[in-house]
Amino acid sequence: MSKKTWKLKNKTLFGRLLLYFIIVLVVPLGLFSTFYTLTGKSNQVRYLQRQAMDIIMMDANRLGNILDEYRHKAYTLSTDDMVVRILQEDMLDANTSASRELYQLLFGVMRGDTYLASAHLVSNSGKVRISTHEFPEVFDLRYQGNDWDMNNIISQNQNVSQTASLISIGGHRTAENGRQVLASVLRKVYDRAGNNLGYLVVEIYAEALTDSINTERVLGEELLIDTVDFYVSSLTHPEKFGSFKLFPELATLKADFSNKVVQEGTSIFATTTVPGTSLILAGIISSVPFQENLNQWLWAFAMMMGIGTILAIALSLLFSRSIAKPIRGLASSMEAVESGNLQTKKEYAKIKEFAQLDHCFNVMVEQIRGLLHLTREEQQKVAEAERKALESQMNPHFLFNTLNTIKALARMHGEEEIYTITIKLGKLLRSTIDNHESECTLKESMTLIDSYLTIQKIRFGEKLHVTTVLDPACAMVKTPKLIIQPLVENSIVHGLEPKAGNWNIEVLVQEKNGRIFLTVKDDGIGFPPGTLPEDLDDLANSTHVGVYNVYRRLTLKYGKKMSFSIVSKEMEGTVVSISFPRGNDETKGSTV
Repeated sequence: MSKKTWKLKNKTLFGRLLLYFIIVLVVPLGLFSTFYTLTGKSNQVRYLQRQAMDIIMMDANRLGNILDEYRHKAYTLSTDDMVVRILQEDMLDANTSASRELYQLLFGVMRGDTYLASAHLVSNSGKVRISTHEFPEVFDLRYQGNDWDMNNIISQNQNVSQTASLISIGGHRTAENGRQVLASVLRKVYDRAGNNLGYLVVEIYAEALTDSINTERVLGEELLIDTVDFYVSSLTHPEKFGSFKLFPELATLKADFSNKVVQEGTSIFATTTVPGTSLILAGIISSVPFQENLNQWLWAFAMMMGIGTILAIALSLLFSRSIAKPIRGLASSMEAVESGNLQTKKEYAKIKEFAQLDHCFNVMVEQIRGLLHLTREEQQKVAEAERKALESQMNPHFLFNTLNTIKALARMHGEEEIYTITIKLGKLLRSTIDNHESECTLKESMTLIDSYLTIQKIRFGEKLHVTTVLDPACAMVKTPKLIIQPLVENSIVHGLEPKAGNWNIEVLVQEKNGRIFLTVKDDGIGFPPGTLPEDLDDLANSTHVGVYNVYRRLTLKYGKKMSFSIVSKEMEGTVVSISFPRGNDETKGSTV
């Protein structure tokens, strides 16, 4: 990979941290702002439409309950026997008991509502005029009977049903006590014969209606509409009332006053019927404040994204410096070691994880120094061994020349035993000194045993009986050199020589199921239990050098696939058994 490509693919720690912080801090805000921008307006409109309709439905029910309550009061008063009797008489003196009882009746029925509504009773002739408040001149039928007077609910509704209570908003006026009359309930008073005697009017002040609606002030305007007389009163601004011309915003409804929600520009209209009446309640809500609120949120998101970006840069700089500083220090120490300065020692960082790295680095450098020291010592030992090996090369040549001289003299003088010993000893020395090969065949090992035992038989005579068996199938199997001769020598020296009488020793080499079985058995004096450790690796620091040497070299070659056992009984003898896999021999098919 080129250096340029490497730089492109490996970003700095600051760049990576900045990217991660931006992903964590800024991206969620960006996604939310985008979603809010794309869907916020439509969601806002749907929410406002639902809210407007919910408020209008709730307020309409409240208005219906209030109007129904006053309609019931009007019915109670207009059907009372005392009221009927007084209007029949068409005469009422102010200081009579009948007058006091009538006032008590009016105030009793209107109890608790006299500051929200007023009740007026008037006979057809106008002679009887009584009110819970100051009697309005507009209802004095002696002077106010013209049907062109729009504020006179009586003159405008002469044909009202005998059994019905008329609720109207057309009589909107300012009462004598200064209150705004927003709605009126009209009911005719009849005697038992069905003759009209007069009228009962309950005037409802603005506070009775406006205090119970739009309590959260969500709607910008609420209008009470009379679709029969095309008259409108504002519940939000009671001083505003009149015909449809004074309320151009109603043109959006296109004379359709059914339960619905309509949007026109930034205004949302919701209409519904006031229960129990022919009146329509309309609510208007403007989306401008909500849009401004949405824009403020978007600005807030934008500011948060800007602050998040600045915070991400600051945190990235802070963290990258706190992390990069110990890393640069460690990298500098590693470069010093790379250049050969093994005396470098890194001071521990303040961050725990980096301190662990510094500790591991110092330990590694210390181990490298130790290994280099051991390597130098080993090199010195190898050089010394090589020097001694070169010096000792003269000894074998001298020994072979001496043996050849002895062999020649023995032949000249007819000393056959000396001649034989000289030949066998030469073979032993040649096999022992030859360092060119670390392995030999089992056939060669058995030949070496034959030479060694021949010398021992000449030495000990007829008392030594030897049996050697080599399975031809494994004759060419290669093993480490000198794995049988040390065992045979141990049997003679430690097992047979201390024993009186005849000596017997057997050396068997066999193959079974792909494994080589090697056995060295003697009938010597043996040794007691505990002389050898259970784990033969413990022989490394003992005097049994020959046995450990054989065991160790076989272990190095065959590992756990090799078995090595020594079984001995005192005065009966010792059996050494070795087993290992056959492996691949170089000259398959050869014969002994």
